[in-house]
Amino acid sequence: MWKEELEKIRLKKRKQYLKLMEIMDLTGQLAQAADRRDEVSVKMLISMRQEPLLVLQETEGEIREGLLGMEDGDAIRLSQLLSGAEGTSAEENALHEDIMRNRRLLEKIMELDKRVSMRMGGKRSFYNSFR
Repeated sequence: MWKEELEKIRLKKRKQYLKLMEIMDLTGQLAQAADRRDEVSVKMLISMRQEPLLVLQETEGEIREGLLGMEDGDAIRLSQLLSGAEGTSAEENALHEDIMRNRRLLEKIMELDKRVSMRMGGKRSFYNSFR
């Protein structure tokens, strides 16, 4: 049962990775459009990022809902793995690698998004509120 659950979560994490790659591509295009000062493309690309972001959020919700239906010990262990804990078996290690790959890609996306936002928004940028 545990191996099946881990594999289901891995499939969801792979789905998230594909959406993260899509977001990364769109964010790169957004950066290029911002450099060209192409407002029409910027608005379109920002809008296009919404769908994959919603899919990411939905998939994460499915994973978290799945935790509620698990036995306490399994739910705690899976929660630890989802938070970045190292695996203790081949299956757990594979999930850990997927989670860390997604996390690294998300950090790259956030950094690129921050640069674009700061360039476009200047002092009005969302990221200025975190300084």
